[in-house]
Amino acid sequence: MSDFPSHPTVPAAMPVLSRGKHTNPSRGACFMEYTSLLAGESFSDGPRCVDAELASVLRGANDKLADGDRPLLVPLLGRAVGLSVAPPPAPKGWRRSAEARRSRREQMARYHEQAAQLRRAASRRFLAALGSWPSPATQVWSGGGEELAWLFWDLMDEPTALTTSEAYVRRLVERLHILHESYELAMAELGYARAVVSETVPADQGSPVLP
Repeated sequence: MSDFPSHPTVPAAMPVLSRGKHTNPSRGACFMEYTSLLAGESFSDGPRCVDAELASVLRGANDKLADGDRPLLVPLLGRAVGLSVAPPPAPKGWRRSAEARRSRREQMARYHEQAAQLRRAASRRFLAALGSWPSPATQVWSGGGEELAWLFWDLMDEPTALTTSEAYVRRLVERLHILHESYELAMAELGYARAVVSETVPADQGSPVLP
């Protein structure tokens, strides 16, 4: 069982972790908005350098945790950066040739295929670490592991439902660590380099100020 810091702290120059979506860092940040800053992307709860299914789980965990428990996520900050198939670059201009449009479709198809492959591999490792297997219904609803967020939350009551919020929080944080490790191992298994998104961050988002 993992050991977690009893009093993790957020760096003083960064925004406070809080529930929900925020308009700018001075008003706080959810886990994924915080991650977007650490990754050097624009302030967003959906940074492009984090797989969408992993990001969905982390947004859900951020909002499920009470204010007093949310700092338990701090040791994970930054770990998700790059855990994704590198997205294709955004197209330049709207007047593109037929060949450019066809190339873009091929890039997107390849991206979605690789993303699904990564999620299935991460799901297998996550399930192996838990020592459990989803019900046939869950397996269907999760698309064989491609909808990893569905799988993660459906298995929170396995192997037994928890009766206290403290136990639930501990299980949630432990499984977030396992999920990150599952992605890291899946990336290595598939030979994918951690995704890097080149982006210029506006000056007023580079050094967020506490409210």
